[in-house]
Amino acid sequence: MFNLLFLLACGTEVGLLGYTEKQQDSSAVQDTTDPLEPSGEPSSPDTGVPPRAGVSGYTYLHLRQVACPACVGESQEIRINFDAEFHQPISDSHTDWLPEVGECTNSLVGVDPSTIPMDVGSSISISNPNHSFVANPIGIGYYQTQNVWEGQLQRDAAYEVQTDEGSYTFISSRGFDFIEPYEMLYVDPSYAFAAPMYRSGASFSWAPSSPNSLFMIRVAAYTSDGSFMLGHATCVGQDNGFMTIPAEYIGIFPAGALAAIYLSRHKIELVETDINNSYIETHMEWEVVGTGYIQ
Repeated sequence: MFNLLFLLACGTEVGLLGYTEKQQDSSAVQDTTDPLEPSGEPSSPDTGVPPRAGVSGYTYLHLRQVACPACVGESQEIRINFDAEFHQPISDSHTDWLPEVGECTNSLVGVDPSTIPMDVGSSISISNPNHSFVANPIGIGYYQTQNVWEGQLQRDAAYEVQTDEGSYTFISSRGFDFIEPYEMLYVDPSYAFAAPMYRSGASFSWAPSSPNSLFMIRVAAYTSDGSFMLGHATCVGQDNGFMTIPAEYIGIFPAGALAAIYLSRHKIELVETDINNSYIETHMEWEVVGTGYIQ
């Protein structure tokens, strides 16, 4: 166990990532002739108002809760990040890296769409009647903050984002009342890595479910001493409270391997904005990280 804790704390090569870092797709072609639209009817040209078209930005609110921070080289149990990027309208999605519902994979790599960044002010404000914060630029059209406190974050609440170019509203996500197997949430390194991930099929359950969200489970397998990552198995399904990673994906790992387990709720929506008379893609992720072993 000492070797695993030491290695996870000392380098990203054996650290546990939520997913493979997305790579910029230099071959992607920007195109607004076939814009990504939400469900429902677009604006009618008969009103004299140009139809709303294209996606002008991406907003990502991510809460990550780690059961045993020391087990995976984390410094804190809960971390909340808010990121927003703005660009000229495109027809692509920022979340194409997610597998389709019902799909599993042993290789998870995402691609960012090609964009032309757009500055929307010296900062942006995010607020609802009970909570507010500010995100500052870290690049052209890219705003970020990690100064969001878990005790202040409003669940299932409407937040309005104000920029110099316009505004929009997103609905935050929520967490879980329980997750099974419970052993994956052990908090002490001395008895963590106790939840069995069966090679014949690893099953998980959680509540509450969320019919407007997707659910992704990723099991990253390591050698029994934690010195080498063997790979990972990832499945995406509806957020209905139950999922099994089939044997053909998790059974490739040897019995006795250690596992880091990532369970995450993804709520992805397109919301209207007056920025370019277009849409913003919003992505709420609530992630829980636990530990286990392959059996």
